[in-house]
Amino acid sequence: MLRGANEQGIAKGPVTEEITLYLSSDNTPYHISYALRPSISEETVVRVVTLESIPNGPDPVLNDPIVVNPDGQPPVEEQEKTFLQKYWLYLLPIAILLLTSGGGGEEQQQGGQQAQ
Repeated sequence: MLRGANEQGIAKGPVTEEITLYLSSDNTPYHISYALRPSISEETVVRVVTLESIPNGPDPVLNDPIVVNPDGQPPVEEQEKTFLQKYWLYLLPIAILLLTSGGGGEEQQQGGQQAQ
């Protein structure tokens, strides 16, 4: 069929064409290879290789998506609030309760001891 030429980098003489078709387990082709080899006779060899499973390649490493505002600027991150900034609503009633609760208990006890 083919005769190799010296200017193409193939030795002179008859050449064998080798076509290999790789099929998955459901007979779907996923790879084809083609090779020219020096040979005694000119012929075409067709090989079909069926594999049970297609070998898995490495998983890609994906970066986190970049989030931007509608104007194309990166979003401004809020600073975390302090404890008092977060919980002042809960601490204020407790502080008022402590300030207004009875503080005269000691004076009444001291006055009662002096009277005796």
